[in-house]
Amino acid sequence: MKKSLSIIGAAVIAVSLLTSCGKKEVSDSISIMFQGSDAEQAAIKECSERFTEKTGTKVELLYTPHDSYTSKLASFIKNKNVPDIISIDGPVLATLAWSGVIRNIEPYIDSEIINDMTPSNKAQCTYPVDNKLYAISYADSTVLLYCNKTYLDKIGARIPKSVDDAWTADEFDDILTKLSQLEEVTWPLDLMWAWNIAGSEWGTYAFYETLVSGGSDIINRNTWQADGTLNSAESEKVLQYFQKWGTNGWIVPKSAGENTLYNEKRQTAIAWNGNWNYQVCKASMGDDVIALPLPNFGKGTRTPNATWIWGISTDSKNPEKAGQFLSFMHTDTQFLDAMEKNGCYPALNKFAARCESYMDKNQMAIAYEQAKYAVSRPIHPAYPTITLAFSDAFEAILNGADIKSELDKAAKRIDEDINDNDGYPPFRK
Repeated sequence: MKKSLSIIGAAVIAVSLLTSCGKKEVSDSISIMFQGSDAEQAAIKECSERFTEKTGTKVELLYTPHDSYTSKLASFIKNKNVPDIISIDGPVLATLAWSGVIRNIEPYIDSEIINDMTPSNKAQCTYPVDNKLYAISYADSTVLLYCNKTYLDKIGARIPKSVDDAWTADEFDDILTKLSQLEEVTWPLDLMWAWNIAGSEWGTYAFYETLVSGGSDIINRNTWQADGTLNSAESEKVLQYFQKWGTNGWIVPKSAGENTLYNEKRQTAIAWNGNWNYQVCKASMGDDVIALPLPNFGKGTRTPNATWIWGISTDSKNPEKAGQFLSFMHTDTQFLDAMEKNGCYPALNKFAARCESYMDKNQMAIAYEQAKYAVSRPIHPAYPTITLAFSDAFEAILNGADIKSELDKAAKRIDEDINDNDGYPPFRK
C-alpha cells in the first residue's frame, strides 16, 4: 500500500475512465507508467535494461511522482493513450477494469507465476465480475502492531505467538489502559494519524478490517449496499473501542509526527502500522521492537491487503510483449532482491522464501502469516466514494462524534453514489 494514492485523485480517474477506448500503433517497444521511491525507480530501470538485453524489446520508462500519478493517468485515459503497462493502486483495480482501461492479464503472464501467487495476492488482483486476474504483483501489504517489548514486559502483557493467538479487543483495551499508566509512555497507541485519516486511504486501509473482525463490513459484498452493514450494531461495537482510546487521549495526535514509537524518547508503546515501516523501527529499536497481529474483535483477526500492482492496458498493441516483461520482472532475482531490501512484503511463495525477515519468527513471520487472514477492500467501481465516506466517519468518531450518526451518514453517502449510477452494472443488475 505504502501511503496510498490520494483517493480524491482516484475519483478523478472515475470521472475520466469511460473515455478509454483508443488505439496505439504497434512498435518494437513497450511503455510502463509507474511511481515509487528512488530505490524502486532504480530497480525497475535496471530490470528493464536486463530485459532489453535479453529480448531486444525496448522499455520506455514513464516515472510519475506519487502525488501527481492519478491526474497523469487520467490524462492518458482522456487522450486514449494509456501506456502498455500501468502501476495500479490495488483498490482502484475495479474502477479501471469496469471501465475497460485494463484487460484480463492471464493470457499474457507465465502460468507458473500465477500459480505461485499467495491467496491474498490473487484477491488483490482479481476483478469479481468475471473472477479473472486483471493485474499481477510480486508484492502485497499488511498492517500489524509494532510494540515496545520493554513496556509490554513492565505491565506483564501476554505476547501472542501467532495470528490465532492475537489479543482480543478486551485484552488489547486492558493493555492500553495499563500502558497509559506508565510514566515513560505519553501515548499508548499510535494509529499513524500523521499520515492523515479523514480523506485518506490510510484511514480506510488500516481500519476497515476491524469491522470484518467484529462481524460486520464496510459494505455488503453481495448486495453492494452499505446501509444495514456499515451502520450495524457490530460496527458500532468495534468503533466504541477506538472512540474510547481517542477520547481518553491515548492516541498519538497528528501534530506529534510519525516516529513516537522509535524516537529517542520512546513516547509510544504500540504503533498500528504498515509492514513497510519494519526496517526503520528495527534499525532504531533493535530487539526491543516486536511485530504482533492486529487484535481480534470477535470473529478472528482480519487484516488488509493490496498495494501497487501491475496491469496491461486495453490500449496496448503489444500485450504479449508487455506480459513478457512483467513475467521477466516477477522472476528476475536481482530485481526481487532489490525489492526485499526496500522492505517489500512478498506475494509470491518463491519470492517469500528469499525474504529472510518474513521467514524469521523473531522478525516478520507473523506479518507474512497474516496474508492468510486478509480481506480485500471492496473491489467495486464506487470505491472512491466508499473510502472517503468511511475514513471521514472514522476520524469523526475518534474525535468523539456520535458513532451511529456518523455511520448512518457514511452508509447513505455510499448508497446514494451507487444508486445514482444504477448500481454500477453488472455489480448490481
